[in-house]
Amino acid sequence: MLDIECCISDMPASAPDLMERAAQAVCRLEGVENVGAYVRVVDDETIHEINREQRGVDRPTDVLSFPSVRYRPGETARGSAALIRREYDPDSGLCFLGDIVISIDRARAQAQEFGHSLARELGYLTAHAMLHLCGYDHMTDSDKAKMRAMEDRAMRELGLTREDAAYDDQALFDAACKMLDSAYAPYSHFRVGACLQAEDGRVFTGCNIENASLGATICAERCAVSKAVSEGARRFTAIAIAGDEKPAWPCGICRQVLREFAAGDLRVIVGQRGGAFETATLEELLPRSFGPEDLTI
Repeated sequence: MLDIECCISDMPASAPDLMERAAQAVCRLEGVENVGAYVRVVDDETIHEINREQRGVDRPTDVLSFPSVRYRPGETARGSAALIRREYDPDSGLCFLGDIVISIDRARAQAQEFGHSLARELGYLTAHAMLHLCGYDHMTDSDKAKMRAMEDRAMRELGLTREDAAYDDQALFDAACKMLDSAYAPYSHFRVGACLQAEDGRVFTGCNIENASLGATICAERCAVSKAVSEGARRFTAIAIAGDEKPAWPCGICRQVLREFAAGDLRVIVGQRGGAFETATLEELLPRSFGPEDLTI
């Protein structure tokens, strides 16, 4: 649905997918289908020039939106199907809602301010801009409240909020401890909880799920990884693992599965509920490991 153009060399690899899903979340909430938008990711200098030429505002900003649909006063995309159909593009089969320009320089600064990843901030800015393209605005307090509520709903659907700081080790470990109560361990009685943090800031929890065949048992770490991958996450920066009776360091197969999706030197946080935790890197737990890059020809 998004046609993203980016000439910025250091744009996070996970950003386009998160931006796409943020736009889709807005459209689902607004009840519109088969729509698209053009997105340009630029630097401060470029967005400053666009802002000056198109809006007469002589300064850079974080995001600009240029809707192609002229909504009736007080209405948004939800009740404007006929107007949206006028923007149909036969080549793509989509009705284009307009253009979005995002400054990666501003996004990077705001990500640092809020304590989360650049990909996460780009996802938020995309959701904000898509709401503008759907007819939302923030010129009055009432309009601002409506738009902000939609932003929050869209980001919660993705498991993100803009204000929440990135999880620290204690928060990840606390979330892993909470998952102990969901563990299914009728055979070993050894309950384990996990909380996995993706590169884009999202977190995914898991618990061990045992099986009478024993071999079909799923460890908490792989439970969390499976949930994360099914939601589009592919790169992880940290995992916290909590044991009920004692610390539960990941088994060999879990270490290898984590290695498949590690973003850099993945941090492993391990402890027992009600106690302290230790940290190690995946490289320390799985030295001289074999990963996807070893299959590159």
